Amino acid sequence: MGSTAIAQDVLQVDSSVVSSNRNGADQLLQGQVAGLRIRSWSGAAGTQSVINLRGLSLDPTDESTMPFILVNGVPLIASPSAITAVNPLNYFSDEQIERIEVLKTVDQLAMYGVSAANGAINIVLKEGRNAPLHVRASAFAGSNYMNGFDYRKDAFYGFNTTARRAVYKPAIIHAQRAIIDGGGEFGSYLFGVENHGDRGVVAGTGFSQQSLFLNAAYNISARLKAQFYSNLSLANRAGRYAGEYDRQFALPIIADEHQFMDDKKNTAQFSSLRLAYELAPGLTLSSIAGISYEGAKRDLFIPSTVLDGSVTAQSAAIKRQLISVNTALHYGRRLSDRWGLSMTLGNEIRSTDNRTTSVGGSKSLEYGGSNFVKVVTGYNADQTDAWSGHARENLLSFYGLWKFAMHEDLTLNLTLRADGSSLYDRKWGFYPAAGARYSFANTLDLPLVASASVGKTGILSRPEVYRGELAAYGDYFNRNELGIGQLYAAYGDAKSIDVFQWDVGLKYTIGNRVTIFADYFAKRYSDFTYRRYLPNIAGTDYAYETGGELQLSGLEAAVEGDLIRNDRFVWASNINVAWYDNSVGQLPAQLERTSLMHLSALRPGDAITSIIANERGATKVIGNSEARFFGGVNNAFRYAGITLGVALTYALGADVAAESFDSRYLADQVGEVFPLKAAETPYYFVQDGENGASIYQGIRTIEDGSFLRLSRAIVAYDLGPILGKRLPLTKAEWFVRGDNLFTLTRYSGFNPEENIGGVRRADLSLTGMPIATSIALGLRLEF
Repeated sequence: MGSTAIAQDVLQVDSSVVSSNRNGADQLLQGQVAGLRIRSWSGAAGTQSVINLRGLSLDPTDESTMPFILVNGVPLIASPSAITAVNPLNYFSDEQIERIEVLKTVDQLAMYGVSAANGAINIVLKEGRNAPLHVRASAFAGSNYMNGFDYRKDAFYGFNTTARRAVYKPAIIHAQRAIIDGGGEFGSYLFGVENHGDRGVVAGTGFSQQSLFLNAAYNISARLKAQFYSNLSLANRAGRYAGEYDRQFALPIIADEHQFMDDKKNTAQFSSLRLAYELAPGLTLSSIAGISYEGAKRDLFIPSTVLDGSVTAQSAAIKRQLISVNTALHYGRRLSDRWGLSMTLGNEIRSTDNRTTSVGGSKSLEYGGSNFVKVVTGYNADQTDAWSGHARENLLSFYGLWKFAMHEDLTLNLTLRADGSSLYDRKWGFYPAAGARYSFANTLDLPLVASASVGKTGILSRPEVYRGELAAYGDYFNRNELGIGQLYAAYGDAKSIDVFQWDVGLKYTIGNRVTIFADYFAKRYSDFTYRRYLPNIAGTDYAYETGGELQLSGLEAAVEGDLIRNDRFVWASNINVAWYDNSVGQLPAQLERTSLMHLSALRPGDAITSIIANERGATKVIGNSEARFFGGVNNAFRYAGITLGVALTYALGADVAAESFDSRYLADQVGEVFPLKAAETPYYFVQDGENGASIYQGIRTIEDGSFLRLSRAIVAYDLGPILGKRLPLTKAEWFVRGDNLFTLTRYSGFNPEENIGGVRRADLSLTGMPIATSIALGLRLEF
């Protein structure tokens, strides 16, 4: 399906794109596409950036705001594992990627139905050349370090200078890659291997990843063609409690932290096979089958010296599998001298299967325990918890795509898709869309193209809404096996969230080299599923309801192309900006009795991304966690074999509420008047404590999270003219590349993007580790 969609933005991964020392397609895309926000929230090696493309949710941390990720048109398991948090986009480096297609308009997204309401990203991988054997190799090595680190910004270690010196240390980052490709009349092949290592910047942490990949195309006959792709990847992350995701404990004990063990391993397989048969001129039948699989494992051990007298151990495993088969009949022909028709009718079957098993235990030294806990048969239920879950869904879809073209002036797109999920009773959702594109090149002799589209997509709610809530607990002491039981029945009226969208855009080309475009869009999300809490006499704690409405609109603009190009000098540039505005359209009645009670301060028109706190017992909006403007500035200069590339990212208008690290009180011991300490705000958060007690958490500051960051830079020199005379080389290039070189901001912390949801919490939950600067020296060779 990826080949039938028309991308609004295409990032060609060539010399004009400044690559990162860190793996991942998200690193390549950062700051490159107007409206695609990629936030580097954590410097922990191997973690995924927060990706948002015209996405909105009632929960700012919800994965449903992610765009739909495909590889060569095949769906990919792209969200990080809940067990290891390893970034699945790490498995595809810039050496493997030919281009990345970004889809944003609804007439293209409707073809994916419930999958792509928040945009889609298709990663197109390199294919082999139809030429004799060709070899490419590259390698780099460098160092991570904390650039201009100020201990006063180090929230992870309680602003402790001793902790900082003991924990943050320079560490190695490196990669080695080799690709062999070639081809002939039979087809083409591409085979590659890759090794990537990143020791991070926190002592005792690190990430390593190895990939083996193959892309082969074969001409079985004049009419029958096949293409196969496979990528097998292994990843390993080491961790420690202090300074990765959340601190959990009052203070780090540096002398003993090396005993803490947090080992995370991933095995991932992505494979696809495409067959295409030409039934007749203009009529082609194709089918593409793909599998995306991930097995993740985590082993955790916290010694008594860290936990102050107790020991904890945990082992967890998860298996995620996504199988898809997409079959389509494509027909295209000219109806007349003026009109042409292209039509695709297809069917997609998608099956997801997620399994999780977790076993954990703890032991107190006060009761004769040891410094180690082994989670094995024999411990009683107070010492060992076991949990198992299994979630499966089948999605059956039918779709039709029609494209009418009049000369080169007018193009009309019509899309209709029907999705039926095995999880819910109201099985079918219908997603129609239409779009038009008109070029004024012939009628007005202007290099101007106008476009517009309108339509509907959808989002499946969280699985427990459809299947009912499942849970399984067992203990080994009584020799019980892990089993699955139903806590709550499925919600019979569950349906997908409806997303209505319309878009308009203009694109103007100057001299066939520079393109200026501007797009405006508006989206309406309706019919969310939420919980309504019931009185005790109801027999259950809550029931599900459907309702609510959110709105998102935005303006995106960019200037891109070769500003200067001649025989000796090239200046390629991409400057993009996006302005977004989101708001509440409608919230449920008696909101305080629902799972959305945290939004009770909002009124129609307020931003759903507002930061809400309490003042004198009443809720109040104290900021907006979402930037009003964001984008990137990318420039590449080439002169006489020298290349200089610079990539900047920026965001303006985001607020950050920073909780105080030493202002936390039981509600019944203090009044509702804050601040209780000098130099704090009058606002506080209310949190649930033990035994139903409420806790007031003070807020130290409300800060401006705007920033301008030099995200990536590279200086490269072509050695081909020198080495090519002595060695059989077609290309030789050395380079020096840097990541996260500096950040200009008024935010008091180390990274203004580190807080998901816009709150730096005192326990640092949903707060990322500081981002390191990396400098690396590398070499590329082609034979």
